[in-house]
Amino acid sequence: MDVEHDLVEAYFESNGFLVRQVVNTDSLSVRKRYVPLQTLEIFNPIVEKNANSLGFRLYTSDLRNIRSGIVSLLGWGNSEFANGMLNNDAMLVKYFKKELKDNRIESSFTGNLTNSQNGMESFLRLLIVPSLPRSESKISEVFSMLQKIQVDGVLTLRSILENLLKQSDSVNSKLGKPFFQLINLLKAYELAKEPQLEMF
Repeated sequence: MDVEHDLVEAYFESNGFLVRQVVNTDSLSVRKRYVPLQTLEIFNPIVEKNANSLGFRLYTSDLRNIRSGIVSLLGWGNSEFANGMLNNDAMLVKYFKKELKDNRIESSFTGNLTNSQNGMESFLRLLIVPSLPRSESKISEVFSMLQKIQVDGVLTLRSILENLLKQSDSVNSKLGKPFFQLINLLKAYELAKEPQLEMF
């Protein structure tokens, strides 16, 4: 069971997207030394087209302006991300530089992608990351690095978890996903509460 993958899949499905796993033949090459990033195709049939006005840092409220995309997960389980990086901007910048050096992120958006065959010629390349720097200069540095490899937008795992916590219901489990069942149990025993809004 891959918790982060299930979490990301549940997030998009619960926000109205059709989701399917991408098999990226390029990243399956035995000569590659890296573990490929897990990648999903997402499609929202009720949205006519991807909005041009989206910022690079995305939030759940931006999903209503997205029709289709390729989503790659750079998470805790498939990288060297550690707790100490959460509040350390310098370590976060180093982390992203290392990941970009290995070409894992870039290669996750290429290969055997089928969007263009499904009438979704215009799709966004979205990256899920464990965390982002807090300082303006450091976050700009990370965004600049990601934009150079054609990433169109970034979501954090924290934003995804917050949205799923808000959506969970102690009586009903949405979509029958194990993730929602776990959250509902934690809430029922008052071990988890809905996140409070944070002002930046």
